[in-house]
Amino acid sequence: MRSFKYQYLKLKLEEKFYNNLVEIINDSEPAGSHGQIKEELSLTDGKVMNGDPQSRSCSLTFIDNKKLYKLLNPLVQLANTKLEWNLDIDYIEPVQYTVYNPGDFYDWHLDEGSWVPNARMNNKIRKISFTIVLPSEFEGGEFVIDTRSTILNNSSNEEIKNLELGPRSCVFFGSDTPHTVLPVTSGVRKSLVGWAQGPPFK
Repeated sequence: MRSFKYQYLKLKLEEKFYNNLVEIINDSEPAGSHGQIKEELSLTDGKVMNGDPQSRSCSLTFIDNKKLYKLLNPLVQLANTKLEWNLDIDYIEPVQYTVYNPGDFYDWHLDEGSWVPNARMNNKIRKISFTIVLPSEFEGGEFVIDTRSTILNNSSNEEIKNLELGPRSCVFFGSDTPHTVLPVTSGVRKSLVGWAQGPPFK
């Protein structure tokens, strides 16, 4: 996907949309909670399970909420169109609510690197990733994306973009694009992370 003309889209969400999003999140239950009422979302250690466990430090949970999908789907489709990707996407995974405390980070990684059938359930693959920064005050925690054809074989930094994302900020990018979250230096960074899936590329 890094051969596309446009590699990412950064947006400032409208306040009404953003407030609605936050309200839905606050009313949500963690995926798999089976209707149990919780005063707040229960977070778990965000260490990477399949890979280097030292590559990420954060706390997280997953939210499975139909109202949330209904709100996010037009936004994902808008990004798909504005970026001129026009990808075949038909499913948004349970979204990840992520909290980065001081010192937390996420090293360089891909959200999807296996462009083959059966990489995920229902023969789908991740195609579009997105991050939305939720109400929080923090320093550091910049989102950095590398849109070059490869990290290792190109010494130029022209296509490494350091995106400072604050509340209401949203960024969409290809799921096979390398990206990282730099360490939070102070405060708490809260975000919603999601992935739109579709049939494998042919």
